[in-house]
Amino acid sequence: MMHLNATHTARSVQSACLRRCCGPRARTFATASERLPQLDYRKISKDVVYKSHNAFNRKAPLPVGAVQRVARLYDELRPLLAALDSKRCARSKAGDRIRDPAEDPVKKQAALDEAKALKVEIAKLEKRIAQIQEQLDTLALAIPNDTHPDVPIGPESAAETRSTHGPEPIPADPARDHLSICRALDIIDFEAGAITTGSSWYYLKNEGALLELALVNYALSVAMKRGYTPVTTPDVVRADIAGRCGFQPRDPADGSASQTYHLMQHGAGGHHYPELVLAGTAEIPLAGMFANKILTRKELPQKVVGLGHAFRAEAGAGGADTRGLYRVHQFTKLELFVVCTEDKSDEMMEEMRKLQTEIFEGLGLSFRVREMPTEELGASAYRKYDAEAWMPGRGEWGEISSTSNCTDYQARRLHIRYDRGPAPLASYPERVRSSITFVHTLNGTAAAVPRLIVALVENGAVFNKAGAVTGLRLPKILQPFWVGGNPRGLITWLAKQAYSAFNREKPHSSITEWVEILTSSNYEDEAYDGIPELVDAINIQATGPAEASRAIRKKIKHGSPHQQYRALVVLKATVENGGHNFQTSFADHQLTDALKNLASDPATDHKVKKKLASVLAAWHIQFKDDPSMTLVANLYKQCKVAQSNRVSMDRRAVDNVNAGLGLDAEYLERKRKEEEARKKREEEKRKAKEEKERRKREEEERRRKPKTKRKPFNFEEKPQEKPQILTAIANASQAASNLVNAMTLVNTEQEKLETNERVQECLDKVKLARKQIVRYIQLVENEDMIGVLIETNDRIIAALENYDLLTKPDTTEQQVKEIQEGLAATKLSSSELGKLQERQRAVIERSIGRAGSSSARPDPGDESPTSPTSPTSPSYVHPDLQDLEFGALGSAQRNLPPPIRPTVPRSSSDDEEAWRRGSLSDFSDYQSSDEEAHNRVAGPSSSQPRRRGYVDVSDNESVDVRRNPKQGLLEEEDPFADPE
Repeated sequence: MMHLNATHTARSVQSACLRRCCGPRARTFATASERLPQLDYRKISKDVVYKSHNAFNRKAPLPVGAVQRVARLYDELRPLLAALDSKRCARSKAGDRIRDPAEDPVKKQAALDEAKALKVEIAKLEKRIAQIQEQLDTLALAIPNDTHPDVPIGPESAAETRSTHGPEPIPADPARDHLSICRALDIIDFEAGAITTGSSWYYLKNEGALLELALVNYALSVAMKRGYTPVTTPDVVRADIAGRCGFQPRDPADGSASQTYHLMQHGAGGHHYPELVLAGTAEIPLAGMFANKILTRKELPQKVVGLGHAFRAEAGAGGADTRGLYRVHQFTKLELFVVCTEDKSDEMMEEMRKLQTEIFEGLGLSFRVREMPTEELGASAYRKYDAEAWMPGRGEWGEISSTSNCTDYQARRLHIRYDRGPAPLASYPERVRSSITFVHTLNGTAAAVPRLIVALVENGAVFNKAGAVTGLRLPKILQPFWVGGNPRGLITWLAKQAYSAFNREKPHSSITEWVEILTSSNYEDEAYDGIPELVDAINIQATGPAEASRAIRKKIKHGSPHQQYRALVVLKATVENGGHNFQTSFADHQLTDALKNLASDPATDHKVKKKLASVLAAWHIQFKDDPSMTLVANLYKQCKVAQSNRVSMDRRAVDNVNAGLGLDAEYLERKRKEEEARKKREEEKRKAKEEKERRKREEEERRRKPKTKRKPFNFEEKPQEKPQILTAIANASQAASNLVNAMTLVNTEQEKLETNERVQECLDKVKLARKQIVRYIQLVENEDMIGVLIETNDRIIAALENYDLLTKPDTTEQQVKEIQEGLAATKLSSSELGKLQERQRAVIERSIGRAGSSSARPDPGDESPTSPTSPTSPSYVHPDLQDLEFGALGSAQRNLPPPIRPTVPRSSSDDEEAWRRGSLSDFSDYQSSDEEAHNRVAGPSSSQPRRRGYVDVSDNESVDVRRNPKQGLLEEEDPFADPE
């Protein structure tokens, strides 16, 4: 029996994240086919600061100090593993002696005793190692992947647009809402879905169902042309596999809510089943298809396109982001998945992006490609591109696909590796170990069907004069994949150029980008790499021939000699392989004029002219008998006439000289221009050569120059920095508390938070204080201080989120009441706030005092009873304890006993040295019976009555407990925190 359970727990994001990553591991690793994830703990320990900052920038749900904890556990694990290997080796040798028949019985018995002792020690080590390994896995599996240096830092608003495609977006219009249009055309039924399953479940019917099938088959055909193998995937996967893939999607309405549907199984006899979930994307089963495999270099890259259903248990209030088909619980999705070597992942990501661009351009959509910032990256993503289409009914851009490079994040967890060949000059074990390494994985969306339907319906709806919907205009490229005809006459097939008929923007698609790439300096003169992709892009788009002709013409007219040469190579290849449609339409008058000018221009590079002559001659031979290609075939004769005219002019000039008539002005001017062009080319070559040599010299100097590492931000070496950081932490904590208290005191029924002066003043201070905290998080490299800073930042964020919730217009009175009750529970009383401020002030003063103690120490004879250095002062701190700091600010351990103090106070300057030395019993927690020792320490001149040698402790703060007046600042500190 199987039950479906969708988890939406908002309070347990960290435990849910860790449980999702690692919880099923202990139950499912029992089978031989599953293995522990092979994580790079050495790299994590080496880059603790970077990993912490990276997790903070990505808003990863990590416990505070998780990365530092991993580093400490790994340092503890390494010597244990070495000791375990040593003892196993010793046990093996003892076993050999026991099994040796020639061994002396006495020695054999000794070896047996040694083996028994080693067995006990090995069992203890194995148990401890297993405990540490489990903790390491739990923490390290939740650490997100590294981030590409070009990824912008921040929320979604920080995303950068890389390119825009398609026609100019039409104006936003609420009448184009896809849900209203689909209901009017009877192609969707949400009401029946709600009765059958629940909210956000739907039926596609009539043309809606046919449109889904056409979109899937169209995108699948494009992917297969690019070498992708089609796969249909299971919709149910193990929860362990989903966790290893890093699938931890965050609900847009509630970032802590899970989006995964869990399947609960019940078997007879207490039989245990592995935990199963519904796949949130076909990426998960596609990655699982390669788990525990070792591929060869020749087998890579592996490119598959998987068709499956995605299940998302997304919660959230109603709105544009959840209306209709834009955000649903189940949808059909075509997923691209690539397994490649580590040096090809960046290249494969660009190839996937071009494939997605080609698919969406074929649909005639207005869309843009954006580089997503850190907070929008999933746990596994190293870098991510999103494609967003314009949806006029929603009035905004909507995501229709994404592409992610996951590097070796998934491969390490799923054990996907490849054999790159043995390293030379290495031993056999080293060759085997070094040749097997982890692959890189990438994934991208070829077609998220509901989002594409939204974009096509809102852009292609047809209205009559009365404003009623009468049909849909769909791109003609879908027609070959459409089944069932058009019985209701709702569909009008529209060529792509019709989408841009009402705007003046010239088409700019992947064709222009391909021409730019193929004519760049990265390609050799006669290289044909990438030209088949360009030909396919031209044939798949209705305006392909015109756009390719324009892009090549620009390179011929305005490009460098290399670009002109490459443009001719590309033009010849596309004409020969582009088909009849391209051959009969590419040679417009603008392109032919550009070719003629290139042939007749004296400044044209000789190599380019030679290539042009060969191209035109080949066309003349190929198309001289084709009446439809007469214009192209005659270009060779026309350009040859232009060259012969130049030769005849040279001969005529020679004849004039021989006849005594001299050279005419036209000939001299032409020769002068040719000479200037020649000198200019030589000068450019000389400068290019000098620039190349200069760059080469700079590169060599840079390599020889020792790398200077940026000095880390070390506040320990700068005494003035630490008080500033502590002050910033104290100010930020107080500002957050003030904001919480101010919001609690506002009666939202009579007054709004936006108009309350006190709340707004506290809000401004909170935002200002957070800037300093974020700055120190990015600079400070001390592990303990990073944890305190991140915890302070979380407090500020919690206060700001409560403010945002209270200021939302759709917040109900019940929600306001619940939020205010929560704020009241966290409100600090005046006494608690005073204690916190006093403790923070004391730590700052002590830090400043330590910084100045080395340069100037006050004279003991000048101490007054109220001086901080006087033993009778309430704020006095013993010199031996001044260099200790007990824990971070805001410690929650309030009921711990205060530190032990000396038993006998000294006030005489004669005993100052003895006071500073003290004795072991002075700091003990019992009353010593050695009276002579106490009298010796106190000295004969001590006239003060003897005091108790211990400190009274009580967990009840209401009880009046007499405390040692010398405790001063330390009584509020945490005596069990690690010293600095």
